[in-house]
Amino acid sequence: MNPISLDEIQKLRFAIQYFQDCYLVSSVGALTRSVNGRKILTENIAHTDNGFRVKFRNINGKNQDFFVSQKESDDLVYMDKYLNPIPINKNFPHNPIIKAIEVAMNKLISKDPSKKPWICRFPNCNEEFEFNKPSNFLEIFTGKRPIIINEGGIRLTLKSKKKESLDIFEGISKTPENNSFVVGTTFGFRKGMSDNHCYSVLKVNPDDKSIDLFDHRCQECISLTFKEAMKRLKFIVGYFDKDLI
Repeated sequence: MNPISLDEIQKLRFAIQYFQDCYLVSSVGALTRSVNGRKILTENIAHTDNGFRVKFRNINGKNQDFFVSQKESDDLVYMDKYLNPIPINKNFPHNPIIKAIEVAMNKLISKDPSKKPWICRFPNCNEEFEFNKPSNFLEIFTGKRPIIINEGGIRLTLKSKKKESLDIFEGISKTPENNSFVVGTTFGFRKGMSDNHCYSVLKVNPDDKSIDLFDHRCQECISLTFKEAMKRLKFIVGYFDKDLI
């Protein structure tokens, strides 16, 4: 088996999201932004003779490998709610490593349904790996519990967690290109953003007090002032590089 290359990891940074798995695609994209995140990606994902080996580091406290064949990846087809195939944009191909992780997550959840929280089972979906929490995926994949601010609970914004959130933003600004964070929204109108959606954090700009995010589904960058972030975002999840040692 050959570990995935740094060039392949670089392509994951802005990989497109097709399925309802923003938690997964944004989390993988976030891991590419830190030294130890990239190290984990090279250790957890490897090419095999006919596909990929995907390692999850915390399946009930143990490492577990899932092997994904090329046929299994090919059989994962993007479909509408009526199970009609939806053509993939040729300019934005479905990243093969993302596909392999998605198939591996399907296998994992089929084997251990508890790895998909009950609240994530309410939305209708075509695939078991769709809809999950970024904190859940990151801990399973990296073996390290992430920093979690307001992901659960009834509070719909970060306003009640302003100090903790600003501390994280300050930390990100001091460690550019060496942190791995995901933010997300909940239901309700979020001007310029999607409901119940995850974004990877690109950078924090302390001079103008703003944060830059990447939307993997729409393939676009979004900039929010700190004040806007407190109102529009529900949660922050992720790691500083030292947390992934």
